[in-house]
This record gives sequence, structure tokens and C-alpha cells, in this order.
Amino acid sequence: MQRPRTTLFLGSIAAVLYFSEGLPYGIVRELVPTFLRFHHVDLPTIGLISSVSLAWTLKFLWSPLVDTFGSYRRWIAGAVAAIALALMAMSTMSARIVPLFYVVVATLAIASATQDIAVDAFTIRATPQQFLGPINSIRVAAYRVALIVGGGALLALVDRTSWRFVFVAAAAIAIGIFFFALTLPDDRGERAERPNLLRDLAHWLRRPHAAVLMAIVFLYRLGELSIVPMIKPYWVDRGYSATEIGTITGIIGIGVSIVGTIAGGWLVSRVGIWNGLLWLGIAQNASNLGYALVATTGAGKWAIYAAAAVENLGYGAGTAAFLAFLMSICDRERAATEYALLTAAYGLTGTMMVAASGYIAKYGGYPMFFWLTVFLGVPALLLLPFVRDEI
Repeated sequence: MQRPRTTLFLGSIAAVLYFSEGLPYGIVRELVPTFLRFHHVDLPTIGLISSVSLAWTLKFLWSPLVDTFGSYRRWIAGAVAAIALALMAMSTMSARIVPLFYVVVATLAIASATQDIAVDAFTIRATPQQFLGPINSIRVAAYRVALIVGGGALLALVDRTSWRFVFVAAAAIAIGIFFFALTLPDDRGERAERPNLLRDLAHWLRRPHAAVLMAIVFLYRLGELSIVPMIKPYWVDRGYSATEIGTITGIIGIGVSIVGTIAGGWLVSRVGIWNGLLWLGIAQNASNLGYALVATTGAGKWAIYAAAAVENLGYGAGTAAFLAFLMSICDRERAATEYALLTAAYGLTGTMMVAASGYIAKYGGYPMFFWLTVFLGVPALLLLPFVRDEI
């Protein structure tokens, strides 16, 4: 009886915390680009503002501060409070785009990245080794549900309410999570040594084939990270309504991605991390073919619906394999710092492509851009044979 109860207790905390992680990420990566396009902001600007996701890439720079000062509970609560304030500020600027709006979006991203550091560290410390499997499944599902809310459900409300209402609703959710965060246990505990970013990085780089492993981290998710910011602008330019975009690419699409994540996790448990990384990586890259073919042929409604479903299925499957890979190459004693460093590595190349995506789509056209994303993940797959014994 003890194991199910412990799993339920830890799972409930993980579900709320990782929902809290996914909500602002979905707003920045999914909702904001659509909001800007409906306000007639050009594609290069949308691509550039999407590069505020650099905050999630660079969060390792201030992760030692989170691990050294105060408790994780206070960091989580403080970050969520900042997220709520940023969303309220965005609601006051929803009628007309002003330069301050971009500053607020950047603030939202930084607060969200800081929350991620604290939540990841809290979860790693609070979860015993034997519960990592089920807790990780809950974590991924909760995060994807948050993306449904932040990227699709809120967008679907726009036609029935207003952009201002949508941002206020998101802020209200954040306020509720803030009060939940105040109830978390005080996790300060004892630290045997103060975190040292350079020392922990040097320790990881001494492992065999570290350079190849890092290259795979950099490149594995590149195609998927590149395609995301241009998907909703593409739907807008095809003439679909906010409700239809939010329902298909957000609610249904992310629901499909959860199915892909569960299926991918099952496959990894059956065939192992290396085989899962290879075959699910192939599926992940191939899933972008749908948008490439639709954009090239100009196919109609049901084809673009199918493209959205296939892309999200591949996204979820690739996520399952990639998270298992990251966990397998982290030292548990340094998991918080190493995880932040590794996510920063794959986020860096993704952020660079996100910033360039608007320019590529505008000057090369959507067909060329979507075809490019199909092949961006191939180099990582070619590197996998060199590290088979390390995974």
C-alpha cells in the first residue's frame, strides 16, 4: 500500500509543478506568436520575439543561485508570482502592440525559466530512485496538458471572449499555483558542498565520448524546435480562425502528442534507450513531412489536420526518447546542474533556429522551410552509433 500512496502523493505535486512549468512555456511559444500574427506583426519580428526562449537555454547560468540561496519552495513561489504579474501586464496591452509588450514577454520567459530550475531541483531531491519512472510519466503528461491550456485552450477562447480575457485567465491560473507553492515542504536540507557550475561541467565532460554525446544533445531536437514557432503563423496565413487553430494545433494536437509520449515511453522501456532514440528520432524527423507536403501542394483542410496530428505524434515520441536519454547521462548527485546544462545545450541551437525561422519562412517560403526542418535532425541520428555503449 505504501508505494501507491507515495506515488500518488509525489505524483500530485509533480503534476501541479510541471503544469506550472508548461503553462508559461506554451504561452510564449504557442499563444504569443499567434497573438502577434493576428495583430499583423511580420514574420521576422515573430521569429525574433520567439527567441526570448533563450531564457530557457541560459537558465544554467543562474541555476547555482537557486541551489544556494533560499529554499526551492520560495524560488518556485516567487517565480510564479512574477509570471502572474507579467500575464496581467500583457492583458493591459492586448488591444495594441507597444514596445513594452516585448519586454513583458521576456520577463515572463525569465521568470518561467527560473521556476523550471527550482521545480526540477525540488523534484529530483524529493523523488526516491524507485519512483522516478512513474513520476516522470506524470511529469510529461502534466507538462503537455499545460501546453494544451497555454497554447490551444486559451487561444480557442479568443473568438468567444477577447485577448484581454485570455491573458487574465492565464494570470488567474498562475495565482492559484502560487498559493499551492506556498504549501510545499521546506526542502532546504543539507548541502555537502556549494554548487560550482564550472566544476560540475568539467566533471561531466570527463566521461567517455562526452563530445559526441553533447553533439547529439545539441542536434537531436533541432527540427522539432525549429518548426514550432511557424506552425500557427502558417495556419493564420492559410485563413483559419483562432478557434480552429487553437482546437486543432493546440487541444487536439497536444493531446495526440501525449499519446505519442506514452507510446514512446513504452517503446523505450521495451527496446532500450539507444534503440528508442534511433527509431523515435527517425519518426520525429519524418513527422514534419506532413507540413512540408501540405505547404508544397497547397492541400486542403483534412490534409492540414492530418499534418498537425502526425507532427504532434512525432513530437511526443521524440520527447519520450530524448528525456530518457538526458536522464541516463546525468549523474544523480549533480542532476540539477547537469540537467540544466544539457537542456541549455539543446536549447541553444533550437533558439538560434527559432530566431532565424521567420526570415527563412518569409524569404524562402513555407514549403522550403518545412522541408528544411525534416532534415535538421538527421546529423544527430548519424552520431548515435558512436555512443551505443554509453547509453
